[in-house]
Amino acid sequence: MPASQSPPMPDRPAKTCARPPARAAGRTEHASRVPGRKGKASLDPVRADVWQAFRHLFPPHSLAAQTPHGGIVVSWSVQDDPSATAPYAAPILIKLEDYLVDMLFSCDAAQRLSIARHHEQELRAGLRGYDPYAAVPRARVVVIG
Repeated sequence: MPASQSPPMPDRPAKTCARPPARAAGRTEHASRVPGRKGKASLDPVRADVWQAFRHLFPPHSLAAQTPHGGIVVSWSVQDDPSATAPYAAPILIKLEDYLVDMLFSCDAAQRLSIARHHEQELRAGLRGYDPYAAVPRARVVVIG
């Protein structure tokens, strides 16, 4: 760059460079088992197994992602439905109790699936009355454990 030209200014005053910040030390990304999300860290291994166990309760094109607090958010596109007022179904947050998460982390994948399937009735009960096409979308929170 010639000496007479100055480097471009950042978009925001506090932003010092155009690169995204590096990941915090010690944080690792786990490969997701959610179809269509290859290479993205949307679910850790425990929550991916829980999602695999509950996936059949949702439309085939539904997506799941992990919240920063460890919940699983599920939604899907409803744009093709003429009665839809929003582009996505009202989200569903599946909150796993801490003791259940601890137990699932100590198990292998097959045991996780078995334990998650054991809790399927809790999820079904929590979804009773859920309306993905509500005029004012409201998230449904279901606590498992």
